[in-house]
Amino acid sequence: MAIDLLALQPHKVSRDLSGYITYIYGAPKCGKTTLAAQMEKPLLLAFEPGYHALPGVMAQDVTSWAEMKQVYRQLKMPEVQAMYRCVIIDTIDIAADRCKKYICNQNGIEDLGDLGYGKGWTKFKEEFNEVFRGLTQLGYAVFFIGHEKQEIIDNPDGTKTTKIRPQLSNSTKTVIAGMADIYGYAHQKAAGEMSVLTLRDGSGIMECGCRFKYMPVEIVMNYKNLVNALNEAIDKEAEETNNMFVTTDRIVAPVDVTYDYDALMAEFQDLVGQLMSRGTTNGPKITSIVEKYLGKGKKVSDTTPEQAEFVNLIVSDIKTDLM
Repeated sequence: MAIDLLALQPHKVSRDLSGYITYIYGAPKCGKTTLAAQMEKPLLLAFEPGYHALPGVMAQDVTSWAEMKQVYRQLKMPEVQAMYRCVIIDTIDIAADRCKKYICNQNGIEDLGDLGYGKGWTKFKEEFNEVFRGLTQLGYAVFFIGHEKQEIIDNPDGTKTTKIRPQLSNSTKTVIAGMADIYGYAHQKAAGEMSVLTLRDGSGIMECGCRFKYMPVEIVMNYKNLVNALNEAIDKEAEETNNMFVTTDRIVAPVDVTYDYDALMAEFQDLVGQLMSRGTTNGPKITSIVEKYLGKGKKVSDTTPEQAEFVNLIVSDIKTDLM
């Protein structure tokens, strides 16, 4: 995809919940999976058995990260994409553990730290990102479900504060929470009461938040209420711009750019041939562009297919600056 800033159009916010990434964590049996299963055309990937009381749900048990990779491969198929619009990960805590175990087995180690210098965690994040960010780039909404944990914090005045956080490790939480447009904490205020979903918390007691500035602090937890809260928040924000930048169309994540290395190499050779036929003074100019991206003394013929993006930049500069 060529970058063309002159062709940019103002971004529009979508009212369609299925275009967003949602992360809801909380105590067991408070309605997280029930809410998620009401998303449009959902596929539930069950890393733990929590769907048996949900009639009609399309669920696939996932017992290892290798199976998750098989699922991901099938989710790329057009006929599968036609069946599902939302992928539910239940739970992301167990999915993360399975991914860590996969990386450890792949490298013959017991713990990610055994690789040293943060290499294990880097491999984990790369693997995790490839699958879950990949799902969004395929056009799926992703709904993460997770468990909570409570942390006792010692305050400077000697008192203690209980803070509620996702059960994920900090590094994993950073990846998932960073992806989420809606990040909520599901809980019951008292035994027997309906569950609520806290979406904002100014006290810092509960970890949550949303990208929409007018989302309410809390709602009674069900799918309809979440959709209504999102639409009301978007409508309030839309009033500030006379509804110019709001749409009912579903948001689709941008797809990673891929380059055809062989085609770029052929184009480079063609451009060089044209330029050299006009005069040898173009030689140093071409060399300057090549070395800017590859390093002094390096040639395009030294590159590999993994360096296609650099060849693309070289070709682009030659076309812009020399042709």
